[in-house]
Amino acid sequence: MQLKTGSSAAVMRRWLTVAADVLDRHQDELNALNVFPVADADTGTNMAITVRAGAQAAEMINTTLVGELFEICGRHCLEEAKGNSGTLFAVILAGCAEPLREETRLTAFGFAGALEHARTRVLGALHDPVEGTILSFVNDITRAAGAWADPDDSNKNLSTMLDHLVVVGHRSVGRTSSQLEVLRGTGRVDAGALGMLIIFDVLAHTVRGEAYPGAEKRPYASWLADESDGEHAAPQGTSTPGPGPEVGEDGVELMCAIELEALAAAQLRHELSQVGDSVIMTAVSQEQDEKIRWRVHVHVPEAATAMSILGQFGKPLDITTESLSAEDA
Repeated sequence: MQLKTGSSAAVMRRWLTVAADVLDRHQDELNALNVFPVADADTGTNMAITVRAGAQAAEMINTTLVGELFEICGRHCLEEAKGNSGTLFAVILAGCAEPLREETRLTAFGFAGALEHARTRVLGALHDPVEGTILSFVNDITRAAGAWADPDDSNKNLSTMLDHLVVVGHRSVGRTSSQLEVLRGTGRVDAGALGMLIIFDVLAHTVRGEAYPGAEKRPYASWLADESDGEHAAPQGTSTPGPGPEVGEDGVELMCAIELEALAAAQLRHELSQVGDSVIMTAVSQEQDEKIRWRVHVHVPEAATAMSILGQFGKPLDITTESLSAEDA
C-alpha cells in the first residue's frame, strides 16, 4: 500500500501507531531474545506497551508541531514505560522533542540535532552505561546522522538519511552479539537494540510513504528467535555489572515516579546503585521548577530495599513491581 510521503506531525502520529502495531506483532520473538539486563523474557512486551502509550497520546494531541507532539508523547511514555527497553525508548522520544520544538515537520538536519539531544538524555539517565545494548544503537545512528552531509530540507533527503540510519543501525545491532558478554558465541543479538532498529525502520517506511512489510521480510529477520524453539531459551540470571549486588532472576524490577530537586535525584541514583542494578533515572518534565518529576527504574533483590531508600527522599508515586523471573513475566 502506497501512502503519502511526508514528515509532518500527522506522519509522526502514523509512525507511532504503526510501530506499536509492529511491536505487538513481533513481541514474542523479541521476548525470546531477551537476555539483558535480566533474562526475564519481556523486552518485546515492554517496548510494545510503551510505544503504544505514545501512540495513544498522539491521537489525543491536536498539534501541527513535531516537537510538541514528541514532548507530550514522550512524557506520556515515561509515565507508562515498562522495563529498561521501554524506559529508554521514552527517554529517546522525549529527548528528541526540545530541538524540534517549533518545527512543523522533520528534516534531516533537524532530526540529527534531535538525536544528539536524545543521546545526551540517555547517557544522563543511565547509571552504568553498557555497550552492546540500546545505548550502542543510539550512539551509532546519532553519529551517522550528525555526519550526514546533505543540508537539503526536503522529505526526499530525510527519507534517504533514514534509510542510511537503518543500514547503520542494522550493523550496530549485529555488533551487539560480540559486544555484550552474555551474547558472545550464541549467534543472537540484543533484543532491545533490535526493537529500536524495528522502530526506526518503521519510521523510514512511514516517511517514505510505504507500508512496513513486517520484520520477517526485512534483512534482520534471521535474528528474530522462534519463541517456541527451546534452543533459543535465554540464559537466566543475567544482569548489569555495577557496585551493588548482582540481581538475577530472583529479584524484582521496581518503577515509580518521585519529585525531587536535581541534587537529591543524583544522590538517590547513587544510593539505588549501591543496592541494585539497571538504574535509570530521567526527568519526566524539563520545566525549571524547584522540584522535578523523575521516572525511576531499578532492579533489586527485594522491593522493600528500594522502597526504604526512596522513602528517605520523598513519596514514591505510581509504583509498579515485576518479578525478574521469566516464568513469572
